[in-house]
This record gives sequence, structure tokens and C-alpha cells, in this order.
Amino acid sequence: MSIKINKLLLLILLPMLSFGQNTNLNVFLNCQRAKCYIDYLKTELPMFNFVRDQAAADVLVMITANSNASGGANYTVFFEGQNTLRTQLDTVNFASKQDATDDILRKKLLNSVSLGLLGFLKNVETGEMVKVSFNKNPGPRKEIQKDKWNNWIFGVGGNGRFSGESNRTNVSFDGNFRGGRTTEKSKFSFNSYYNQRTNSVVVDSVTNTVKVNDYGFNSLFVAAFNNHWSLGGFIKGYHSVYQNIKFSKSIAPALEYSVFPVQDFNRKQLRWIYQAGLRDFDYIELTIFDKIAETLPYQQVTGILGFTQNWGNFSAELSGYQYLNNLERYRLSLEIDLSLRIAQGLSFRFYGNGSQINNQISLPKQSGDTADVLLGGRQLATTFSYLTSFGLNYTFGSVNNSIVNPRFSGVN
Repeated sequence: MSIKINKLLLLILLPMLSFGQNTNLNVFLNCQRAKCYIDYLKTELPMFNFVRDQAAADVLVMITANSNASGGANYTVFFEGQNTLRTQLDTVNFASKQDATDDILRKKLLNSVSLGLLGFLKNVETGEMVKVSFNKNPGPRKEIQKDKWNNWIFGVGGNGRFSGESNRTNVSFDGNFRGGRTTEKSKFSFNSYYNQRTNSVVVDSVTNTVKVNDYGFNSLFVAAFNNHWSLGGFIKGYHSVYQNIKFSKSIAPALEYSVFPVQDFNRKQLRWIYQAGLRDFDYIELTIFDKIAETLPYQQVTGILGFTQNWGNFSAELSGYQYLNNLERYRLSLEIDLSLRIAQGLSFRFYGNGSQINNQISLPKQSGDTADVLLGGRQLATTFSYLTSFGLNYTFGSVNNSIVNPRFSGVN
């Protein structure tokens, strides 16, 4: 019979401990792509000694989160023992909804972390000071209700932003409608959007204004053959003043191969996706190639590599896009994101992306107004683009990291 845990009480009887006696479990929290509410966990779990370096920990707790079909997130909490607990491993999962507040999320996370750490206390001295309470009357077992939506989920949203100074204003609006159906074996999703941005600046008592809008839709369908192969396709369409595109639409079947089983994507992944299809263009102005409309065949291959481990996380994406009617018109892009713990207290982070660009077929033939270019309303010709950031951080001193003191926090 299944027993539902009503509440989990981890109570340390402080009067039983003499000053300086260290019987607490040392815990290291490692957040990867997730909102972890670290201060809240430390405050609610004072019986554990949270340390700032994983080498000093008895238990490594790694928390990851990935978006799910409902618009929320699937959290996975990995537990790995070290030292005398090195043979112990555990995993706890929970899901959140899109409308989940911070309080709901942090309580779910607290329950999951508490539940996982409980298994490590049975082999340490503090295990005798833990009390677990079960609901003796869990009530009748609830019947599984039939899903009247059959896994279909829809959403609608919008945002607005205003900013300005005496001689400068920026106004933007965006809206979207999205939906889809996700199961273990298949996935269908669509998203439609509208964005509008208006920038104004006053120079020498002359007001220059640029208004840019774009809208479009994209959808995909994918069906899995097994843990490694998937087949599907993409349908897309969009309008962009910035890119001189009145409307462009495309359709492409696609094939994906995952080197690792897809169930392991939280810890490691290496996937290759190939797509080939047709793209139709209608331009706002005549292009540098004297085209006002055209239909072109294209192909794209994308490789995605990722590792999330206790030493940090690494992800890389390599993508190549090429028009098949002219193989010299292509774009090659690489994106890398690295967060690495080098040694005790020493960490390094790096982010970079870059592209070699030779496929700007929509550039208008006539040069635009200078104000349009400076205010971001018109695309410029280029052969490359890049963005990079990096940092090195070293923390030293006490390894203890359990005390939370919010006084004067948040003051600029």
C-alpha cells in the first residue's frame, strides 16, 4: 500500500550537542540552470552544515531544471555521497506549473532536498536526532482522472516596456499565443508572436523616430523511434522590417540522432539534427541581388553537446546553414557556455558565441537613413558577429556557509 508523506520533520536537538562538537552533515549545493533559493534552504535546514566548497562536503546536491510542456519546469535533484558516504546515490524529481509562485517552488524544493538528505542520515551520528512523521490516515486512494485536454496545453501572454530620458524614449510591446502536446513518444508545439519597438532621440532639437515591428509563427512535430532516433519537421513564417522581409515561410523535414539515451539529457547529451527544406521570401524593398521575391532550397545541421556534473557545466552548439542553389551562401555559428570549479574556492566561467556570415540575401539595395541604422531599425551588411564574456572568482576563508543574515540587503 502506498503511503503518502504528510510532513517531514528534521529536528536537531541542540541541547544534546556540546560546543565545538561537529556531528552535522556537510552539504554542498550546486545549482545548474535552476532557481535554487539557497538562502531559504539554509534557513529552513539549520541542522545541516552547508559548505562553500564541494571537497569539504559529505553530500553533493546538484539541482537542475528544464522547461516542461505546461510552461513550468521539471526539477531534478541529484544526491551524491562523498568520504564515508561515497557509495550512496539518490535522485528526487518534481514538476512545477507555469503559475507557480516563488513560495510554492521553494517549498517543493525544500521537501525534495529534505527527502533526499534523509537517506544519508541513517549512517551518521545525527540520524538518531531525526524524526519522520507519516500520516496514519492517508484517506481513500484517489482515482486517476481522465485528462479532458488529452495533454494539449495552450497559453497567451503579452508584455510592455517604457523607458526614457529628456531627449530619448524607448517603447516596446510584445504578445504571443502558444500551444502544443507533449508525450513520451511525440511532441507538437507552435508559437505565434508580435513585437513592436519604437525608439526616439532628439538631436539638435530634431526628433528622430524609428518604429520596427516583427511577427510570425513557428511549429514543430517530432516522433521518437527509440532512445536515440527521432523524425519530425519544422514549419515557420515571419515578417521583419529590420531584415527587409515582408514575409518569409519555410517547411523542412528533420532527423535527430542522440548519442546518449535521451533520458540522460539532464547530465549529458550529444545530439545531431539535420533538416532540409524550402524557404520562400517576399521582400519589402529590392535586394542587393535585384530580387523582390524568391524561393530557395536550404539545409541546416546542428550539433548540441552538454554536460552537467559536480565540477560544473558545459554546453556547446554548432550550427551550419546553407542555401543549396548557391553553396557559397551560408552561415556557420558556434556558441559555448562553461562554468568550471577549478579548485577549492576557485571557479571560472566563460560564454561566447560567434558566426561567420555569408547569407544576407535580404539586404536592401538602397542604403537606409542614418537615423534608422543608429536606432536599430535597419540591418547592416557584415561577414561576422561575436559576443563573449568571462570571469574568474576566488573565495577563501571559512568553509562553513550556513548562516543567512538579511540585514541591510538590497540597499543600493
